[in-house]
Amino acid sequence: MLNDKVRPLIQPFTAGVGRAMARVGLTPNMVTSIGLLWTFVVVWLIVIGHRTLAGIVMIPAWFLDVFDGALARVTNRVTVWGGFFDSVADRIGDGALLAAIASLGWRYHRPRVLIAGLVAMVVTSLVPYARAKAEALGYTVASGPGERAERAILISAGLILHVEEGAMWVLTALCLVTFLSRCISVYRQATAA
Repeated sequence: MLNDKVRPLIQPFTAGVGRAMARVGLTPNMVTSIGLLWTFVVVWLIVIGHRTLAGIVMIPAWFLDVFDGALARVTNRVTVWGGFFDSVADRIGDGALLAAIASLGWRYHRPRVLIAGLVAMVVTSLVPYARAKAEALGYTVASGPGERAERAILISAGLILHVEEGAMWVLTALCLVTFLSRCISVYRQATAA
């Protein structure tokens, strides 16, 4: 939802960054790979207990997730493989981040954080899955309040402010709303035919 509203506003900036990346020889898949590796640095920071730093260091990783697509568009390198790789890298990064947050519950003997992180990990995976499955079946689904941009903000803020449990439950609720709205949308399209 936020992505749909902000993308047109930042498109000139992201296109400029994409052109600059192309000038230094980066490819979209290289930027995706760098973003995933950066995410693993954030995961490591979470696991060793540097939560605030992890939340701050995570911010550039989210921007890289925007810039890989911008780079692909400005260089005419939008490919099926690139889209697939980007999507898979996003799922790996999301899962690793949420698993790391869940591990905080174990590390600090806070079972509610462990449960919130694990539930968020499962529910957030439903959002992109529902979109991919709907599109594979020929249906369209709208964005919702649990898209990647909202997830990025909640995870970063939760880490920076040390309110991971609350952030995970809000994230879960937003993703559940998005998932259910996609299911309802596909059901309506499928039964209208």
